[in-house]
Amino acid sequence: MGKITLERVRQLEEIGEDVIFDRILSGEAVRTMLAKWRMGWRAWYRWVDSVEGRRARYDQALMQAGHSYAQRAVETAQNATSENVNVARLQVDTDKWMAGKLNQKYDVRQKEATVTLRIEDLHSQAAALISSEAEKAVMETIEGVAIDVDEDEGEGSDQADPS
Repeated sequence: MGKITLERVRQLEEIGEDVIFDRILSGEAVRTMLAKWRMGWRAWYRWVDSVEGRRARYDQALMQAGHSYAQRAVETAQNATSENVNVARLQVDTDKWMAGKLNQKYDVRQKEATVTLRIEDLHSQAAALISSEAEKAVMETIEGVAIDVDEDEGEGSDQADPS
């Protein structure tokens, strides 16, 4: 790690994890903080990965920040006027997009589903259905026609009656 990167990581340590994550939770973008502190992403991710468990806390903070972006989108939409409606629409769309990226709960994009149908599959399913229906019909017919053999032997039998 270079001298400048080490210096930037120390700077982030001085600011403190709680302060940084609270700012993220309130909806401040990491890129905005980094620009303000004059540092790059390399130093940021070195700092994030320098302490065990910090990456998980960072990911959790980002997910929770989705709530801030969603709330800001609602407030912007509710406070829009006829003079600023186009700007407000852009801000709402941007905040909705950020909320959806950070927290899946707010992802309102339509999910794409790919369905593949093969004719062979349809034919085999139809054949199985026809086969089971035909088997059911044959069984019902056989059960309806079946005669109890013991009852038939007593009626009109060619055997002589022993009495």
